[in-house]
Amino acid sequence: MEVKGKKLTFSTFAKKYGTVVALLVICLFFSVKTKAFLTPSNIITVVRQISMLATLGAGLTIVMITGRIDLSIGYGTSLLGIIVATLMVDFGLPIPVAALITILFGALIGLLNGSLVAYAGIHDFIGTLATGFLLSGINQAYTKGHPVSGIPDGFKIFGDASFLGIPSMIYIMAAWLAVIALILGKTRFGRHVYAIGGNKEAAMMSGVNVKFNEMMTFTFCGVGMALTALILTSRMGSAHPTAGDAYQMNAIATVYLGSTAFKEGEPNLLGTIIGALIIGVLKNGMTLMNIDYYYQDIAQGILILFAVAVTSMQRSRKK
Repeated sequence: MEVKGKKLTFSTFAKKYGTVVALLVICLFFSVKTKAFLTPSNIITVVRQISMLATLGAGLTIVMITGRIDLSIGYGTSLLGIIVATLMVDFGLPIPVAALITILFGALIGLLNGSLVAYAGIHDFIGTLATGFLLSGINQAYTKGHPVSGIPDGFKIFGDASFLGIPSMIYIMAAWLAVIALILGKTRFGRHVYAIGGNKEAAMMSGVNVKFNEMMTFTFCGVGMALTALILTSRMGSAHPTAGDAYQMNAIATVYLGSTAFKEGEPNLLGTIIGALIIGVLKNGMTLMNIDYYYQDIAQGILILFAVAVTSMQRSRKK
């Protein structure tokens, strides 16, 4: 078998598709262990459960393709959930207006992160972590740690409604993934993103505006935060000050898991989807088997360590 003129060896296949095979093996294992796993309703449940993770991870993928990272995504998602709830409950804004303003706020958070990293020259790890603490502080100062309730019933359309038997949050996730795929695969910006991730100096010498494009990757990541906040707030029926915090490390883990698929150590959108599915299937399957939550955490920790180790080795071999 050949791929683009090169013989497809077992080693090459394992590097590119080993993660996909692992997902299939995990699915096969749980389908044998519990009859409920492969039912249509449970499959929809799994996809619904990963909707927020995949939505947040897709925006983060653009940032990580350039070699950067955003450590504010969880805190940003929490604050944006409070923002959309406050706009509707305290200011009485219509649902579409509140949602649009929240998306704009998400883009502004991303723009702030991107400006600090690309133009101010602050290291992405430190800069986005500091922004995350800032967002968390603003969130806690405003809410005093209390949730915002009384959200209009119509807001359920973003996460707690269904169309043709499929939850609305899945449609939102699919639309956002399609947008990111289009941006990365069909636009000049997408080509520049990959060029920066491949070799920043060479991209700069080729005339790519590296700083502007890096800033824009964070902006798209901010929009992903906002969409996740809309889904999460709708799903919960209220806005909690720390609701999005837990998604931060899971989203980063999702992208790292995805980096082991298809592009051998490099973040990519399809890989991120596979990574989200692995995390979602693992949690769902272990829950169906009544495995205690702390064992689930152990399994997820081992999985993430393995993914990071494999990604690091793949990158080292490329260099």
